[in-house]
Amino acid sequence: MEKYRWPPYIPEMGDLVKDYIDQGKPLSIPDESGIIHELECDFAKLHHRKYALAVSSGTMALYSAYFALGLSEEDEVICTAFSYHATAAPLLHFGVKIVFCDVEPDTGNIDTAQIEQLITPKTRAIVTNDQWGHPCDKERVLELCRRHGLRYVEDCSHAHFAQYRGRYVGTFGDVACWSLQGRKLLSGGEGGILLTDDQDLYERAVLLGHNLKRPAQSVKNEIYRPLDRTGYGLKLRMHPLAALMIDHELKNYCFSWIESRARTLEYFQSQLQGTFLRPMARRDYVTSMGAWYGFMPRLDPAYKVDREHFIRWMNDQQLQISIPKSRPIPDYALFAPDRFPIGHFTKHPVGTYLNAQSYYAQIVNIPTFTFEEYDQIDRYIERIHEYERMFL
Repeated sequence: MEKYRWPPYIPEMGDLVKDYIDQGKPLSIPDESGIIHELECDFAKLHHRKYALAVSSGTMALYSAYFALGLSEEDEVICTAFSYHATAAPLLHFGVKIVFCDVEPDTGNIDTAQIEQLITPKTRAIVTNDQWGHPCDKERVLELCRRHGLRYVEDCSHAHFAQYRGRYVGTFGDVACWSLQGRKLLSGGEGGILLTDDQDLYERAVLLGHNLKRPAQSVKNEIYRPLDRTGYGLKLRMHPLAALMIDHELKNYCFSWIESRARTLEYFQSQLQGTFLRPMARRDYVTSMGAWYGFMPRLDPAYKVDREHFIRWMNDQQLQISIPKSRPIPDYALFAPDRFPIGHFTKHPVGTYLNAQSYYAQIVNIPTFTFEEYDQIDRYIERIHEYERMFL
């Protein structure tokens, strides 16, 4: 069984990297210049945001965002209960009490109807993701943040150029973060980026992970002037070769990949209709799923399909399908209050989130076909119908 490959092979990428090195261009960029600055400007312009900061990973983009907000162990942050663990994990390093919110049972996104009951006088922010590329209800989250004076952090790592009512995700929050890691639509192998319109948030994020020349160029607030050379002492810079690869994909491939992926997976969705495998849910407010980070249809509980048996059987037919690796965030030992301490901080009980548990128990991971591989999709559909005839 051949594993589906992403990112795809780009013939000219090797020469692009070689030319960059052969021309003696810098392999470390300590200031606001070069290919890293070019990527930041291109990404910010596409999202109509004022400030962009490239960093070493999506996790570090989120870490920078939480630091920029000035969060501490006196604060609470409401976070979706289902996502990649890094949506919430950096909060542990600030001692923040993470208040998980259960998810919608069909999209896996934060259930905005449950958020308000979790808000307390200590709540400082709400953080959401856009699971598998499906935007969460941005307007509802924004309304709650405005009414209660909260900051909004968007984790857009799954949703490159997904659209909510015609507007890109990452343009709603006080600060938004993307992963540019190997499996993402845009990838430099590793990398991340942060966008904001708030100058103070941007400057604090710069100071957290950048030193030498970048703070002197990017930071205007005189209060921070003593930190010009050192920043806050960390280095979270993106490697220039990663920025080179990402910017090349952004300018030459990204949007054609999105269009092709949409055609391909909408076909898959249509062929799943009427089977025991439900197509991925899609709300009316979703204009585009953008990157579709993962194709994760759900087993219809009415059929009582044994997920592990179904996956083994499909694998025996040489079809790539698996149980998703990401579980509900509170399930991870990292978040347990009595295990694996981080500094002197107290970890708080996390609770049980039934929708997140049931959602995870129903989804299956199928390759995110992108280039109109209809013959392969038809093989999946044929075997799904065969399984139904044999076992249901």
